[in-house]
Amino acid sequence: MVRTFKASLVSFAVAAALAAPAAYATNGYFKIGYGTKNRGMAGAGIAYSQDSLAPATNPSGLSFVGNRVDFGVELFSPKREAQLDASAIGGTDTGKVDSGATLFAIPHAGFAMDMGNITAGMSITANGGMNTRYNSNLFTDAFAPAIGCNGAAFCGGAPSGFAGMIVGMGGTVPDAVLQGIGSNPNLNPSLGVNLSQVIIAPTVSTKLSENHSVGGSLLIGYQRFRAYGLGLFQPLSSDPNSVTNNGDDDAWGAGLRVGWTGKVTDSLTLGAQASSKIYMQKFSDYEGLFAEQGDFDIPAQFGVGLAFTPTDKTTIAVDVQHIMYGDVDSIANDGPTADEFFGALTEVLQSGAYTGAGRLGDDDGWGFGWDDITVIKVGVNHRYNEKWTFRGGINYGENPIDDDQNLFNILAPGVVQTHVTAGFTYHPSRYQELSVSYMHALDNDQDHTFAGTGGFAGFSYDTEIGMYQNALEISYGMKF
Repeated sequence: MVRTFKASLVSFAVAAALAAPAAYATNGYFKIGYGTKNRGMAGAGIAYSQDSLAPATNPSGLSFVGNRVDFGVELFSPKREAQLDASAIGGTDTGKVDSGATLFAIPHAGFAMDMGNITAGMSITANGGMNTRYNSNLFTDAFAPAIGCNGAAFCGGAPSGFAGMIVGMGGTVPDAVLQGIGSNPNLNPSLGVNLSQVIIAPTVSTKLSENHSVGGSLLIGYQRFRAYGLGLFQPLSSDPNSVTNNGDDDAWGAGLRVGWTGKVTDSLTLGAQASSKIYMQKFSDYEGLFAEQGDFDIPAQFGVGLAFTPTDKTTIAVDVQHIMYGDVDSIANDGPTADEFFGALTEVLQSGAYTGAGRLGDDDGWGFGWDDITVIKVGVNHRYNEKWTFRGGINYGENPIDDDQNLFNILAPGVVQTHVTAGFTYHPSRYQELSVSYMHALDNDQDHTFAGTGGFAGFSYDTEIGMYQNALEISYGMKF
């Protein structure tokens, strides 16, 4: 009966996770922690595993959680906003625009079976973060008026904007180019992207001794992506038909995670884990958007942790994690500078396409400019009595986005840094647990003026992106 229940639970969790959209943007686009107990401690758990979601943090921790099944759901509410002001180049100022899609339900599940010296199990968790849904198209609204007119009757009859500047300097802006830009249906009045990721981690851990264990997980990754409203950037691509408005595209991939947990004294436990890059299939429908023809691997990451137990009721856990966003070109390649953007626009107006360095979809194609980040997590677990356990924590992660990368990150404003958490577990019986956690990510925003130089001196546009978040997670655990 238990085996049948576990199989049904896993099947449901996989299906639900694959179907659910994800909007996480916490430590970059990785969640701060996995499992309700772990999130209540701000993600600190490399040396302190509490349930069958342990493989998502450190696979060796599965050896210390016993036989159990866990499943739950997080209600996640991000508040994202952006502004693009191109009035200095003849465009418009969008004002601050809030992204829609502000409530998401994200499931998770796991199980562990202790078979003596070996424990087997699996965790099913979600990532994501490049999710926005603006009801107005900031790129089109701000930049389209700056394109201007070559003097033809169909666009106003008088030279204006960039087109007028080119004509005034003796260049040519073909009517067909302006008409093609103006009639592009992908300049639609809404703008957004959605990236969802699910990681399924079948895991085996083994005890080397009573107090030490090692473990490994096969990381099976699934991700789904869509983009819409990016028609303005199609001429900047090596494959203009594979930039935007192509619906959902998905990809599968695989990687590995290994870990160690060791109780070195009665009150001190240490842990370490490392996860390889998850090598994903390419997004073929968006090979003209992401660098390396649609490649979008999930970054490698590693971390160390400790758990200190000053009393038999209280545990303090500390983790340090490093996420290698800079090793995935589609995420890490810098976006265009002001000069590069203005130069590309000038070439597009003269010839209909951009052929220079940084072209979207190429190996060196412009990206989101995300850097590696280091995250520090501190959490406290206090067992009040046999029925109640309380938790709290703080998580601080570096911002992966420099302010001079704001332009493309209007689509993915993952700039929050500080997260505070609280949570509890109620034990209605020896074999059942009900856990709840709450997270608040403090508001963070950043602005930048993209100013041209040389021949584009005096040309500029301003950007601002920002976000804060709230999340409530509930889960049920059953021991057997």
